[in-house]
Amino acid sequence: MKAKPVQTMPVGCKMKGQGYCPRPLECAAFFLSKKWTLSVLVTIGNFKQLRFNHLLDKLEEISPKVLSQRLSELENKKLITRTVFIEKPPRVEYALTKQGRNLYKSILPLMNWANNYEE
Repeated sequence: MKAKPVQTMPVGCKMKGQGYCPRPLECAAFFLSKKWTLSVLVTIGNFKQLRFNHLLDKLEEISPKVLSQRLSELENKKLITRTVFIEKPPRVEYALTKQGRNLYKSILPLMNWANNYEE
């Protein structure tokens, strides 16, 4: 049985000549291509703020463990905020940061393109 190749982050821009360096886009794609990352980001963007269980309901088939991991990663990248309300029972809500909202707005044209794309 062959081992799967290890995916690594792109290092340095090797592009020659004029134009945009694709490295920043490759770095973003590397992070955003993890399963469920875009779905979590877009779902929070669609509803402005959501609690963990509401996200689980909206995202069919995602496990609580994976949702928790993706939320932590998005929070570490400063794309979402996690607000804890001191109540009984405790309540936690997730919302997009300004940077997360900018990314959400950038993804919308791609989603529209994907919806209309015909092979």
